[in-house]
Amino acid sequence: MGLTQNTILKTYGLGNRHILFTGINFVVFSNDATDMIVRGRCEKQKSALYSGQSLTNVEKKDCDALWSKIKELSITRANTSFTLSSLVIQKLKKAITDLNATHIRFYNEESKLKIVVFDYIKFHNGYRLPRKVSQIVRYHETLINVMSDFSVSLLASSFTRLPTEELNFRIGENGITQITVEKSETSYLLRNQKLIEPMTVFHSTQVGRNICFVFAPKLNPLTASTNQ
Repeated sequence: MGLTQNTILKTYGLGNRHILFTGINFVVFSNDATDMIVRGRCEKQKSALYSGQSLTNVEKKDCDALWSKIKELSITRANTSFTLSSLVIQKLKKAITDLNATHIRFYNEESKLKIVVFDYIKFHNGYRLPRKVSQIVRYHETLINVMSDFSVSLLASSFTRLPTEELNFRIGENGITQITVEKSETSYLLRNQKLIEPMTVFHSTQVGRNICFVFAPKLNPLTASTNQ
């Protein structure tokens, strides 16, 4: 059974978020530093748009057109999908808090799902990150098989607002990640930020100063053969 309109307005209406009702569906649009869109089921309602808990004068046809656009975001073809346990979600949220991270990226490497949490503000995209300050990046390896090549980065501020439960992730070809909760009719839409964490490298004072590559004595590198 869907939520009542009053429950939805009390739950999501703080901060003057816009809330769309149409038929048995509702949509909540973020108005802060996150980009999260929340979709869910409600008791049957007339098409209407609220600003916080106040009804706006937006017409029914405009509400229905907005709902159609939201549906389009959700029905695109998927690149891949996977499920993360509540324990993994909890660990990732802790990593975001510990690093004060701005983004979290999901990608595949050797057919396995990899996750990295990082702070984009503390590095310049054109630089590599010295190992001594690599604490602004945290990697998490999984045993989850993902066969499709993909990479999607999400705002950490949006990710931390997800329920700490088992979550299903559907990575859409349109750059929208749809996240659903098991046994729930509520889903969350997040946009791909298309950012990648900095590369971590080791620095040595010896490199470029005391180390060089030389050929073996009396060996002509142009004619040398290993079959001697």
